[in-house]
Amino acid sequence: MNIPASAASPALPPAPAAPDAPPPRPPLPAWAAELARLWNSAAHSLFILHGNIHDLFPAAAPAAGGPAYGALGPFFQRRLFPARAQILHYDLAAGLTFATAAMQTAFFEWLKIYDEVERTDFHRAGPPRAFTQLLPVLRRFFQRMAEETGAARGVTLVIHYPEKLVPAADDAQTGPDERIALVTLLSWAASPDLHRGDVGIVLVTETISELHSDLLQNPHVARVRIDLPTLEERAAFLGSGWLDRDADGRTLATHSDLTGADLARRTSGLPLLRIAQLLATALRNDRRITAAYVSQGKRRLIEEYCGDLVTFKDPKPGRSLDLVATHVAAKARLRELAQLIRDGHHAVVERGVLVPGRVGVGKSFLIDCFASECGLPVLELGQFRSKWVGETERQQARILLTIRALGPVIVVVDEADAVFGNRSADGDSGVSSRVFAAFAAHLGDSSLRGRELWIAMTSRPDLMAIDLKRQGRFGLCVPLFPAQSADEVGQLFAVIAKVQGLTLGEPLLAYVREVLGPRPLTGSDVESVLVRARERAVLAGRGDALELADLQTAVDAFIDPLDENLLALQELAAVLACSDRRFLPERYAHADRTGLREAYETARRLVRA
Repeated sequence: MNIPASAASPALPPAPAAPDAPPPRPPLPAWAAELARLWNSAAHSLFILHGNIHDLFPAAAPAAGGPAYGALGPFFQRRLFPARAQILHYDLAAGLTFATAAMQTAFFEWLKIYDEVERTDFHRAGPPRAFTQLLPVLRRFFQRMAEETGAARGVTLVIHYPEKLVPAADDAQTGPDERIALVTLLSWAASPDLHRGDVGIVLVTETISELHSDLLQNPHVARVRIDLPTLEERAAFLGSGWLDRDADGRTLATHSDLTGADLARRTSGLPLLRIAQLLATALRNDRRITAAYVSQGKRRLIEEYCGDLVTFKDPKPGRSLDLVATHVAAKARLRELAQLIRDGHHAVVERGVLVPGRVGVGKSFLIDCFASECGLPVLELGQFRSKWVGETERQQARILLTIRALGPVIVVVDEADAVFGNRSADGDSGVSSRVFAAFAAHLGDSSLRGRELWIAMTSRPDLMAIDLKRQGRFGLCVPLFPAQSADEVGQLFAVIAKVQGLTLGEPLLAYVREVLGPRPLTGSDVESVLVRARERAVLAGRGDALELADLQTAVDAFIDPLDENLLALQELAAVLACSDRRFLPERYAHADRTGLREAYETARRLVRA
């Protein structure tokens, strides 16, 4: 059941071709080479192919300057299994289909004999569409093909959307047809007869977690993930000339301001199919392909692919940590990280950074400035859980696949305690525990160090699972706190006023330090006071010229409506999560940890009350 060695070993240099020989085929993608290795080992008969299954793949030899690209089906037929006697495809909608007309003819000739023995009429009416009814036919066909000894040997059955046949569910929730399908697939996976008969089954699904756990955990089942295309694969696609067909003579060379190498770099995180759609739209509408066009299109396509549950942002020119007031120790540590990232020292970059702090303390703005200082794009991950069965896992798989391909990238997760979940969640058929496990596995992948920097922001780090807060995941915890002194309060007012285009003279700043200095104000508090003071100035006809009376009135009227006990709980949770005492205010840096935990428990009881 071997795949040709030349196809399975793309890393080997090709031998010199004869003058009349056909041009060499492009190298196999990494996932296909892995599938070929597993297939040729003869250790498995059942394979699960998951991930970027809807993309384009180099399915044929170069014809006019580059390889022809096609969907997964033609790729199986022309590249992976070109010598197979039979390549069958099955899904619930279409039933059993065939890679070529010749394969269909040969199957129906055998089916006529099957009908005579079993007294059925499938060669006229067609094979059964229901999977459980088709199984007896397939079993007999596999047995018949295993008897072949000549070149016409070997069967590959590709089952599309197998999650509809063997979904992830408890046995009590599955019906007879689902149980029969599951037991059959497990039997095929362990069958020595399939090994000897050169029969292989490939399950093709986008989200592996939607399949039954018995199938995923079976040692006879091999799994291969199709990642989004690498830089080299994108460059090969863009240089193949495939996009120039049917474009009325317009080509990338004549209609793009970017080189092929630059286009390949700028389209990271996109499947080849999305790249083709983006660039073909420009070519066929006679539009220039500019850096702005690619950037805007990439953002839109990534957000669409991830179900509009992420926000993709490029670095903002001119924005840096200099715009952040206070948080001196946190800024210093983040600047060290930014320097390591810019200098390419990926081996020593943290895998993840946990940024806890009470609400309004400026977590989002700080990380936005940090990302721009790094010069990296940002993918902001929001709450992606869905009420629809299977949708949560599907969206999570797409998001993680995109993040893996985007690197280097900063991934920002707000309200991280809610987004990540934990292992003990129940009442949702195990969705939360599967989501948590997928995040934990991804964050624990040390091979992605330096390519992805995850930043988790939360006001309740105590609600995050301890598995995520360990070293190697979110081991670095940089808590943020309100202003701790009169000077820091004055600095907050000066910086935020500058961002808003206001000028605060020394009398106003002196008033701020004297009156508000003892109060633990946050950036959101200060912004609110300045907006109210500015409102008074505008209503008085002075525009943005603030007077002391405007500020005094705004300060006198300001009330923080937030629960003091809840704020205290959030602050103590941030203190207890901190990984370096240098990030803590003086009153917490050397405080007794036992006393802090007791204060935290007291605050938690008060909040619950």
